[in-house]
Amino acid sequence: MSLTALISHISRGSFHDGAGIRTVVYFMGCGLRCRWCHNPETFSQKPLIMHLPAKCMHCGSCVEVCPDRHVVEGDRLTLLREGCTLCGSCTEICPTGALTLCGEFMTVEQVLAMIRKDRHYYDESGGGVTLSGGECLLQDKFCAELLEQCKEEGIHTAIETALFVPPPSVESVLPFVDHVFADVKLPDGERHRQWTGQDNTLILSNLARVIASGVSVTVRIPLIPSVNDSLEDMDAFASLLSRVGASDVELLRYNYMAEGKYDAVGIPYVSFGKGTQSDRTMAALAQRLSEGAEGLTVHYR
Repeated sequence: MSLTALISHISRGSFHDGAGIRTVVYFMGCGLRCRWCHNPETFSQKPLIMHLPAKCMHCGSCVEVCPDRHVVEGDRLTLLREGCTLCGSCTEICPTGALTLCGEFMTVEQVLAMIRKDRHYYDESGGGVTLSGGECLLQDKFCAELLEQCKEEGIHTAIETALFVPPPSVESVLPFVDHVFADVKLPDGERHRQWTGQDNTLILSNLARVIASGVSVTVRIPLIPSVNDSLEDMDAFASLLSRVGASDVELLRYNYMAEGKYDAVGIPYVSFGKGTQSDRTMAALAQRLSEGAEGLTVHYR
């Protein structure tokens, strides 16, 4: 029987998740609840209805097919999520796409078919496929089979992971991965629990394991204003990265554009401001981090 995985969406033509032009496969499900996450639709381990108010023309079609879960009052549609069976009737009848079903169970062959469409771009640009999420390694057997198939076809492979998964899930994909992007949120375990819902013991253990395997690794640090973007934070990150043997780090500016996604999936949004770190700030943080850990290459975007 073919393995299936719950896929949020597949993005073609990406330039930010590995070398060259890439196809990025976003898996649903995540064991962390980072309060700044810009993909909240991937928290769920089952499909969900997304409601995009800007597209809604308040026609009432959804009320006609599912009056128990939809209420239109004037220019406002309320989706009553509790009790929703995810039958998809409202998304099928919605004329503007204001209601969409996020999450589709796909086989390895179905995902491969999407990946193969851009094979010529990979060949020309040195690109490939990246598995992301959510947390792709929560569906590790699927990932291992998909990555192995890609390797057999000569397609460069990468994963983006927060590493909050059992060690065997990590080890199962390492033989088939060319590059790992490992997210590290906070250096301190208690603060990590405060902001993500879990401490970082398992994450750091897995990170050390991946680095020791010899696979190419880039540690990614999403910088959140007033949470982990001070010079003192860089000193703590430098100490941590030295301990696990990291050599390549990418600092990511704060993404403040995710509020609409939270509204769409009915999750409360936590704002860390309407701006992001300046070039000057990023350069200073990168310099401080590189000075604190010998042999560490630091870049930012």
